[in-house]
Amino acid sequence: MTDRTPLVSVVVPTYDRPERLVRSLESVAEQTYEALEIVVVDDGSEIPAEAAVEPLREEFPYEIVVIRHDENRGANAARNTGIREASGDFLAFLDDDDEWAPSKVSRQVGAFRRSPADVGLVYTALRLVDDDGAVVRTTDASAAGDVTRTLLRRNAIGSFSCVMVRAAAAEDAGPLDEAFPTWQDLDWYIRIAERWRVRPISEPLVTNHAGGHDRITDDLESLVEETYPRFVRKHRPRAAAYGRLFEREMLGWAAFRVGAWYALPAGEYETARRFLRRAVALYPMEPQFLLYAAIAAGGAPAQSAFERAKRSIRRGRS
Repeated sequence: MTDRTPLVSVVVPTYDRPERLVRSLESVAEQTYEALEIVVVDDGSEIPAEAAVEPLREEFPYEIVVIRHDENRGANAARNTGIREASGDFLAFLDDDDEWAPSKVSRQVGAFRRSPADVGLVYTALRLVDDDGAVVRTTDASAAGDVTRTLLRRNAIGSFSCVMVRAAAAEDAGPLDEAFPTWQDLDWYIRIAERWRVRPISEPLVTNHAGGHDRITDDLESLVEETYPRFVRKHRPRAAAYGRLFEREMLGWAAFRVGAWYALPAGEYETARRFLRRAVALYPMEPQFLLYAAIAAGGAPAQSAFERAKRSIRRGRS
């Protein structure tokens, strides 16, 4: 990397959340890194996002470009529009639910500067808070290097708001797959990781405020009927390249995510049982699959007891 200060393009997709958009942009204004361009993509908001952005322009330290979709096309399409508009050496993404710590961009650019040229993505941990500002949980950021196998099992990188991507890596991976209703981030990270290495920053430099309000939730029906089968079709050949056993493990994890992380919390116990039984049948060596299959089999009473036990353990650690 040259000694010049690299430009970072910040892509901010938004849809009908003007107050949260302003909060997110204010966290960009507070960044200690100064070579930034801001691309806000308004995904067909009822009240154009420009109305929220305009009052910020006079004192905002960076130019804000607002691009508007004539109709709502989804977050993937909004991010793709922002990527096409961006001209930076690096791309950073900020959802309008989130805000960055002031050092976030500087820390990530510094990590790229200290890393070999084959590092294509740097990500941070994230802090999830509720409406009162209390921390619900903090994500882990430890997966590093060649993380393709890890990502085929689970999303070890997390939210788009946590990642900064080398522009060349984004070009190699191609655009986000707009046919995915969910898991689009994981799909894109896998494609990046096939040719580029990943570096984590363990500190939570992103705060997510989606814990207690009307966040955009994952629709279980579309997850089961569209996301899950598309993910399996698209990435099963990648897993198979690592051998038959890993292929079964990858398929087991895909089923587990549907059953344990979506259907079970939604109280859809029959769907949870179906997918968790599938996970166990595919890869019975994973203890989590067996545990959650037992919880799903026990229904609401078993899930309630499990959640109480988890809360008790957290209190004991605090």
